[in-house]
Amino acid sequence: MTQQQDAMETQDAASAGIHETIVTTMGKRIVSGHYRPGAVIGSETEIGQTFSASRTATREALKILSSKGLIEGKPKIGVVVRPTERWNMMDSLVLDWALQDANQAGRAISDLYALRMAIEPKAARMAARNHGGADETAVRRALRGMATYLDENDRVEQDVAFHIAILRASGNRLFFSLGELISVGLRHLFHAGLRATSEEDDRWITRHKRVADAVFARDEASAEAEMVALLTEAQQTHDIIPS
Repeated sequence: MTQQQDAMETQDAASAGIHETIVTTMGKRIVSGHYRPGAVIGSETEIGQTFSASRTATREALKILSSKGLIEGKPKIGVVVRPTERWNMMDSLVLDWALQDANQAGRAISDLYALRMAIEPKAARMAARNHGGADETAVRRALRGMATYLDENDRVEQDVAFHIAILRASGNRLFFSLGELISVGLRHLFHAGLRATSEEDDRWITRHKRVADAVFARDEASAEAEMVALLTEAQQTHDIIPS
């Protein structure tokens, strides 16, 4: 590699790093309400100067934030924060920022549970009808992981794996694409400090196993009902009150 190539790669890496910094910093500030809807953040040039970023890095960061529905550029005005109803809450980063913010977390989790309740029971019903051998293997692997997890981080990863396996087994690609959102929510609950007692742990495993048993038995009605029961209990355990 020549010195010129090495310098170019270093510059590209630095540019990627600064544009990610802009995206994360501005994204969190917008979602938290530091920049309120309708607020003018500044011009592209001013934002670049604030972060000591190149024009290219700044422009790339603003494109990403725009694609998430958070901002828009207005001629002769600058970069403006969009109304909250235009934010793409199906974007895993936007959801993650909302979950990290004390003012947004309660509503974000409630909204996520409502989405899960609308989708996952139907996915379990479809999984009972459509699952194949690979799907059954993935679900059983997750159940084994739930029974033998190493620590709290591993515990939540096994939970995530179970729900993603059910979504995949449904055969609906759009359902499966929701797996990342579910993962973000479950991981947030873990990082918020939730811990399970032995009794809660046993109940947690039993609830998931009932869903799996119904799916494996191709009992569509039971699979749907057991997923409703699982999600209802999870929501009650986490003291989430829908708004």
